[in-house]
Amino acid sequence: MNKKLVTTLVMSSLVASAFAMSAGAAPADKQVLKSETGSVHNVVGTIGKVTGATAEARALNALEKVKTDFGFDKAAGSFKAKESHADENGLAHTKMINIINGIEVFGQQMIVHEKSGDVSGVTGSFKKLTPTAKSATIDSVTAVSNAIAATGAAGEFTEIPNATLMYYPVGDQAVLTYKVSYSALGDTPARADVFVNATDGSIVKVIDKIEHVVGTGTGVLGDTKSINTTLRSGAYYLEDTTKPMTGIVRTRDMKNRASLIYDMTDTDNVWNTTYQRAGVDAQFYAGQVYDWYKNNVGRNSIDNNGMSLESLVHYNKNYNNAFWNGTYMVYGDGDGVTFRAFSGAIDVIGHELTHGVTEKTSGLIYQDQSGALNESWSDAMGAVIEGRNWLMGEDLCIPGGGYTAFRSMEDPTIYGDPANMSQYVVTTSDNGGVHTNSGIPNKAFYNFATAIGSRTIAGKVWYTADRDYMVSNTNFSGARAATLSAVGALYGTTSSYYTALQAAWSNVGVN
Repeated sequence: MNKKLVTTLVMSSLVASAFAMSAGAAPADKQVLKSETGSVHNVVGTIGKVTGATAEARALNALEKVKTDFGFDKAAGSFKAKESHADENGLAHTKMINIINGIEVFGQQMIVHEKSGDVSGVTGSFKKLTPTAKSATIDSVTAVSNAIAATGAAGEFTEIPNATLMYYPVGDQAVLTYKVSYSALGDTPARADVFVNATDGSIVKVIDKIEHVVGTGTGVLGDTKSINTTLRSGAYYLEDTTKPMTGIVRTRDMKNRASLIYDMTDTDNVWNTTYQRAGVDAQFYAGQVYDWYKNNVGRNSIDNNGMSLESLVHYNKNYNNAFWNGTYMVYGDGDGVTFRAFSGAIDVIGHELTHGVTEKTSGLIYQDQSGALNESWSDAMGAVIEGRNWLMGEDLCIPGGGYTAFRSMEDPTIYGDPANMSQYVVTTSDNGGVHTNSGIPNKAFYNFATAIGSRTIAGKVWYTADRDYMVSNTNFSGARAATLSAVGALYGTTSSYYTALQAAWSNVGVN
């Protein structure tokens, strides 16, 4: 792989100040934060007062105040609200999506941070684009057909392909496309966003959203666990209805096939066969991940609305992977030579389910720096929830099988990953090196968590950043600003945590 030295902009601590109005933090003068390439990703500090009867109205007025900084002409007609919520301090975070001709532009979003009309920050990115067309000349059915044909998706669709008109940025143009999204189980699992040109049916971009490296844990080794099950018609099912959620935690069986799903049942509620172990661990650990998110950051399942956590075990034959496909957590049994069953580790499950959380919050695009952040956030939360070490995958690796671990957050270079922006890898493989370059934010998280002596606090900061201060194309510099905003909102900009986080990012060359 080619390596490229990325020169980073050195900014003062004032430039990295938090958006949030937190205890002990006085509003700073307005500051414009830029990435190493000079693009604006945040405007923070004293931005001004806005009025409006709704969060969207206030957000549009706030965007008017920063339009020169980001480079757009006017807010009205260029943005519309997608979602708004207030955090624990009453600060509203309103996500605005960029639109052209009333149609969303992929990857261009803003988050306005305000409380009672006082605007303390705007997160996001903007590039002025020229649309290629105003309306489609092919229909959505054709777009779906072209997308499926181009990617070779086959098997049982767990997310029925759907097509949505959306502009996709290509250079200085906004290409009118259908965004075709789908998920399928089969011999080769698939989950992708395919952007099909809405005027000629050609494929503009394919983003493969199945990731192929996971975390680690301690399971499938005969340890005894208590699990919640459901008795129905004389049989016990791996279904937990005790959580404070509208859905359930459920684990089912694929019987070493690539499609078709079967219930896992037992007659005496003693799940002690070798075959059942993968299901027991998937069920138990999914419940623990749910509990961590609910008890520590108040999140009610992946969507924060109590959705079911569905796991599938015994996927395919000798399958060395686990993945989140947008509906299910899916686990292979491993090949028995290199890897053990992949459902047997809580940080594997924490890693994968966090992909779902990220999808519902920041929506980090799974390519380049935003994709590396997507991977790193899952590694970080897996390590937090497990709480044991900083290696990823070591307990899945069978001695003598050729692997000792996948990644190290403590020292990413052990497994060939960069630990500093000076080692950033430029590549077209793996969606732009999302697993490789995750080593840089992984090291920053390790630096922060060990400096403050608390994985839990570090995890809360990372989650809050993902929820409130990151957009779909946030890059490493933007992630630094987002986590500083989060730690400021939670603990104050004068806290030792804030100082430790500044150092954690600076020590990996992200400023």
